[in-house]
Amino acid sequence: MDATPAVEKRLALDLLLHGAYVAPAIILVAGLLRGVDGAASAALGLAILALNLWFSALSLDYAARRSPNLLMVVALSSFMVRMATILAVMLLAEALFGWADVVVLGLTLFGTHLGLLFWELRSVSFSLAAPGLRRDQLSFSKDNGVAN
Repeated sequence: MDATPAVEKRLALDLLLHGAYVAPAIILVAGLLRGVDGAASAALGLAILALNLWFSALSLDYAARRSPNLLMVVALSSFMVRMATILAVMLLAEALFGWADVVVLGLTLFGTHLGLLFWELRSVSFSLAAPGLRRDQLSFSKDNGVAN
């Protein structure tokens, strides 16, 4: 029997790659609209997004390899912990740093999470026979035909 592929990590890396495409434009627009503080807040929001997605992938990957019950517990509890952490970072950024623009930070976090997840819907296979990224979205090596 083949080992289960690390679907969660592949999806998180794909989301991070898409996020890297749009990050410069988001930071530039925030900088033009709200100045240097807006650009810095947008960059902070994108960093929080990247950490959130990566931690989510790692925790779900760990739980999926242990048991279905643990997967359910980790999915629900880690979501709550990650959302509380994002809220805490937003409040601390405003309280501790004078430059944090909470409006830009919040819009960046909300908009990029939703935007990247909707962008990723095009690439996800909804089949349990082949979970993860759709086969036509994978890049194949010409030498051995194995997915990269």
